[in-house]
Amino acid sequence: MILTVTANPTIDRVLFVRDFAMQDVVRAEREVVSPSGKGIDVSMILHALGAKTTAISLNAGLSGEMLAALLAARNVPHVFITAQGDTRISVLLTDMTDGRQSTIIAPTLRAEPEHLGQMLALVFYQASQSWGLVCAGSLPPGLPTETWARLLQTGRDQGLVTLLDSSGDGLRQGIAGLPHILKINSRELADLALDDSEPLPEWSAPDDLAGLAEALQARLGRWASDAIAITLGSQGALLVSADAAYFAPIVKVPVVSPAGAGDAVAAGIMLARRRNQPWDEALALGVAAAAAVVMNEGTADCTAEQVNTLLPQVEVRSLFAAVA
Repeated sequence: MILTVTANPTIDRVLFVRDFAMQDVVRAEREVVSPSGKGIDVSMILHALGAKTTAISLNAGLSGEMLAALLAARNVPHVFITAQGDTRISVLLTDMTDGRQSTIIAPTLRAEPEHLGQMLALVFYQASQSWGLVCAGSLPPGLPTETWARLLQTGRDQGLVTLLDSSGDGLRQGIAGLPHILKINSRELADLALDDSEPLPEWSAPDDLAGLAEALQARLGRWASDAIAITLGSQGALLVSADAAYFAPIVKVPVVSPAGAGDAVAAGIMLARRRNQPWDEALALGVAAAAAVVMNEGTADCTAEQVNTLLPQVEVRSLFAAVA
């Protein structure tokens, strides 16, 4: 089983509009409501792909009851810890005219330091039945900044394969827990590099990625122990391990909503590694899952059939191998 922990969950309300502009009344053509939060997204995708998973999450208020109902409707196993305030509700405005999407979100959930202890206890309790642990998303007000580091270290101590996907203080402090796999996007990579003593090389196209990959390889042991995966938006995704580096361009599919695509990469990598597949195949499964997600209206929504159909279309390129 692969556990996921989400400290700051959300309900995504995706509104599809045309030619959006600020005005008195904006009439959406349709709305799709999905449970979300990065760890919850990973669990939903794993569940869709037939993997065993449990989503551990803080949850609060009337919106929290709605989140529980949405996950129950999808039959995704979950364990909630009651927090204060209300689980966040995100509004994702998707303009069908130009394909752009904007997210509006407010910090409505509040945590207490003791909630970290409850999350640690749940991970410890579930560890004997689990293979991996994903700590993902932002930290809500009230949680210690070392939350992800403590959870990741607990997972490692219990023999779990760990993955971190966060931002801000959650990311900067989280790498102290030395996840096996770090999965972030290019913006989060730039933020993390600001705290590093050595600047990362500049890149603007896939042909420039070998230098970046070598620089990331040098950070193994500091940012992650086994691999660093970077999602590069419309460019694709990069994965660097101790002895190789791989790049996979995106699969060209009709884009309906990109919400949850990055989380699909994390889910695919973890599932492939659970199946004892090598890193290049792990990256391929992650990119195929991301392509499937963007084809659907809901957040982190895909089917195993979609992913299996797209997987042969993923091209994984080796940037280098056996670099000391």
